[in-house]
Amino acid sequence: MDALQRTMKRADEVELATMVCADNLEDAAAIAMLEPNIIIAESPELIGMGKRGDDDRRAIVKINQIVWNINPKILVLHGAGISCGQDVYDVIAGGAQGTGSTSGIVLAKDPFAMLEEMISSVRAAWDKTH
Repeated sequence: MDALQRTMKRADEVELATMVCADNLEDAAAIAMLEPNIIIAESPELIGMGKRGDDDRRAIVKINQIVWNINPKILVLHGAGISCGQDVYDVIAGGAQGTGSTSGIVLAKDPFAMLEEMISSVRAAWDKTH
């Protein structure tokens, strides 16, 4: 964490935003103590091929809560295992401030249609929760 801490300090000095990935709840808590602007929580098991389940949805709430208890200004995004619009909707409706996908889009039969589906799902979830 020393190198990460030094890098984040330097980014703050030159007014760059910092975005740090966390594998799990424990990583997210440790990283939150370093006060990045954004934490991206991504379970390695879900990256590229995984499918989110109930445990993953519960983890969104837990990770958000632990990060915001440490610093409520940190934005929390949840990625990995995002393969369709419903996944996007579930993540945002579950309290995440954002999500993302690579393989879910580039491996889709029609990547442009999938992108549109995911964007629409962000809007629908946002409208429901705000």
